[in-house]
Amino acid sequence: VFKNAIIAVIFLVAVVVGLETNQALVAKYGQILRLMDQIILAIFTIEILLKLCAKLPRIWNFFLDPWNVFDFFIVAICLLPLDAEFAAVLRLARTLRVLRLVTALPKLQLLVGTLLKSIPSMGYVGLLLSILFYIYGVTAVFFFAKADPLHFGTLGDAILTLFGVIT
Repeated sequence: VFKNAIIAVIFLVAVVVGLETNQALVAKYGQILRLMDQIILAIFTIEILLKLCAKLPRIWNFFLDPWNVFDFFIVAICLLPLDAEFAAVLRLARTLRVLRLVTALPKLQLLVGTLLKSIPSMGYVGLLLSILFYIYGVTAVFFFAKADPLHFGTLGDAILTLFGVIT
């Protein structure tokens, strides 16, 4: 029940952070959004404190799990008394709270762990993608250079255009 409640709060923080991207909503409901943000932060702080208390008297065992360190780091950043100069850092930390969903769901933890273990092989994936971009870029120049010289007149322009289309 506790874990499901935390997952629900993580989804709630995702909604609140998303709503805060709309300036009209912030102007109209800014106080409510800030209050919700403070309540969510309090819930996450209580969660961390409960997890720390559960590890007593060997509190350092909490920090042996990298996911606990990740959660602690995000909550700690959000608790820092940052002024307007560091508002962007605080916004980023609040956005990172959505990533806590990874720590709440073991299947996502497994997926992230697998992706991190595959980083050494990513160079080969990047090489394969570069070869494909090169082939498609050359093909695009041959087929479309006369029709659209701005986007496909040179190999560099063609690859940049293809990358823009893909992203």
